[in-house]
Amino acid sequence: MNVPRNALSRRTLLKASMAPFAMSLGTASSQAAADFRGEIKLGQTMPYSGPLSALSAIGKVQTRYFKMVNDGGGINGRSVNLLTVDDAYNPAKAVEQTRNLVEREGVKAMFASMGTAQNVAVQKYLNGRKVPQLFVYAGSDRFADPQNYPWTLPGLPTFSTEASVYADYVHKVNPGAKVAVLYQNDDFGKEYLASFKRRLQELGGKAQVVAAAGYEATAPTVESQLITLSGSGADVFMNITSPKFTIQAIRKVSELPWKPLHIIPITSNFVATVLRVAGLDKSVGLISATPSKSAGDPEWAGDAGFQEWLGFMKKYYPEGDTTEQLNLVGYSMGCLMTEVLRRCGDELSSERILKEATSLNNVALPALIPGITANTSPKDYRLIQQLRLQRFDGSRWVPVTA
Repeated sequence: MNVPRNALSRRTLLKASMAPFAMSLGTASSQAAADFRGEIKLGQTMPYSGPLSALSAIGKVQTRYFKMVNDGGGINGRSVNLLTVDDAYNPAKAVEQTRNLVEREGVKAMFASMGTAQNVAVQKYLNGRKVPQLFVYAGSDRFADPQNYPWTLPGLPTFSTEASVYADYVHKVNPGAKVAVLYQNDDFGKEYLASFKRRLQELGGKAQVVAAAGYEATAPTVESQLITLSGSGADVFMNITSPKFTIQAIRKVSELPWKPLHIIPITSNFVATVLRVAGLDKSVGLISATPSKSAGDPEWAGDAGFQEWLGFMKKYYPEGDTTEQLNLVGYSMGCLMTEVLRRCGDELSSERILKEATSLNNVALPALIPGITANTSPKDYRLIQQLRLQRFDGSRWVPVTA
């Protein structure tokens, strides 16, 4: 783990809450609390309930991560209090919860909140109050827009970065491709689709989107959309979906006579919780991209950062799944937040936190594939700009080399 040892002292404290469960991962004696110089409050909204509650794994692992940090003495002698609360994947609820965290709890920053629409809903409010909205778990390009939203940074590759990788690949392997697209009918799906179309146009080839179908995040199924798309004559299927619907789409496409090149996004390419559930045999040949190591993949058995994460899981989250990608990524994002706060020293103003978050240079993180690093500047907030294209072989993701 890339958390400098000089950032940590010897005593322990944890203050972490998770609505609606009011969950606290440990307690501290008053003596232990006195050994800290204070606390750093971070806020976070997660879908602990609702149709996409599986995505809340990010918040669950990060509460354990900051317990580990506090057990090591905190950051520059301060404990970290991560207040992670339920928004049910509902933008209106995200607004309500974020306001409570800022105005009642006085959080120093919002950290790694989940969802495009949810983060969009609070972006103007947080920027207006100059509260750092850091490393959001969403890839909209509007989260990497320092001119209009200087207090917001993405935690994932932007949609334009990821969509361009897939458009480039389609253009290379099938210049005249007819593409069918399934997309979530919200900011996530619409922006991703627009980015993909734009890149195809920039490439100047004949590949084009010939059919597109949207779905609501609350829908029970996308079967009818898939049947319609299968009749479009498309030979490429761009599957811009969240995990529940990615699973449905993989299963349904395997049942149809339609056999397109099938592409899925970073947010749904998890082997344990998506591909295995859909059926490993049904997932053979899928294309995706990633900046990250894959949880449970033997490729990383000898990797130091991966082994440190496994050690953390064993000690602090023994009931957690070490094949769940969100557990690895969430841990790694915690390391990044720790590094930003460590660099702030004793100056924990909003301005200083933002300055450090926007001055990252080749920061290696436990989840990132060697050679891929986190970088930001005051003029470029795109945290991750390198991706590895990969194909699923029935048991693991393997790099696409041609």
